[in-house]
Amino acid sequence: MSSNAKPARVPPWLLYALVAATCWGIWGVLSKGPSRELSGWMTQLLFTFALVPSVIFAARSKNVRTGTNKPRGLFWGFVSGLIAAAGNIFFYLALEAGAETAIAVPLTNIYPLVTLVIACVGFKERLNLVQGLGIVLSVAAIILLSGEAKNLGDPMGMLRRISLTPWMLYSLGAMVCWGVFSATQKVSTNHVSAEMSYLAWCAAFVPIAIGIVLFKPLNWDMSAAMVWSGLAAGALNSFGVIAAFAAYRYDGKAAIVTTLAAAVQPLVTIVLALIFLGEKIGALESAGIALAILAAVALAQETKPAVAPTPGSV
Repeated sequence: MSSNAKPARVPPWLLYALVAATCWGIWGVLSKGPSRELSGWMTQLLFTFALVPSVIFAARSKNVRTGTNKPRGLFWGFVSGLIAAAGNIFFYLALEAGAETAIAVPLTNIYPLVTLVIACVGFKERLNLVQGLGIVLSVAAIILLSGEAKNLGDPMGMLRRISLTPWMLYSLGAMVCWGVFSATQKVSTNHVSAEMSYLAWCAAFVPIAIGIVLFKPLNWDMSAAMVWSGLAAGALNSFGVIAAFAAYRYDGKAAIVTTLAAAVQPLVTIVLALIFLGEKIGALESAGIALAILAAVALAQETKPAVAPTPGSV
């Protein structure tokens, strides 16, 4: 082995994907309070206000104006924002329609499967065998770490409760929207910088927020602590979205970035909840943590492109 061999370099897309998962995992802890006290519509409104710090950060980036096809990149960034917001709205409608969280939460959390289908069929992405195993482990981890793992002990009972009720249709709508949104992020960053894609994404939330204020009943009687908690959670969520855009921009595959972030996110949330909130976990959640770690390692195993032989070499 040559003494001049360079240590393996962690690919930028992997670092950004892990940053996204970490931000979303911390968001999972901070959002516990607001999600219990505030309506989904008010949460969405606070999230829109919380975009301001990340918008300033993205707009001041020296790379923000780079890109090969700005109209197309901006279009797909804006479409990504609309689809993401539509997924949020579908989920709020599911809750309003009496969604059973034992079904709705695990169902919406497997949105990476939608992204995976789009990536493999539409983008022609190819995974190696180890990464394929990582996808399987990720989906298992996502289900176990969904927060409703205890309900998986009665699978037949869950199946009996599944039917095409309005809340089930809304839940399916949220799952599809979030999966498609994750794929269109990749399309946007194929043409412009991650920062410009993100700014276009944020722009889509403005008309949604205006519509909520005009057409939805809102309770503005909130404590300052709740408002700041909601804004902090939203800000972390938004920086996670920027990191995800960056992961795609640095050649991260949609199938891998989405499943990796979705598997690691609840892992971060659970660890922080154990440390700071004193929460306890059971055997299923512990198994989910182990699977998430194995999945992250497997998904990071990229196949190196074959090196063309040097002319004249044997």
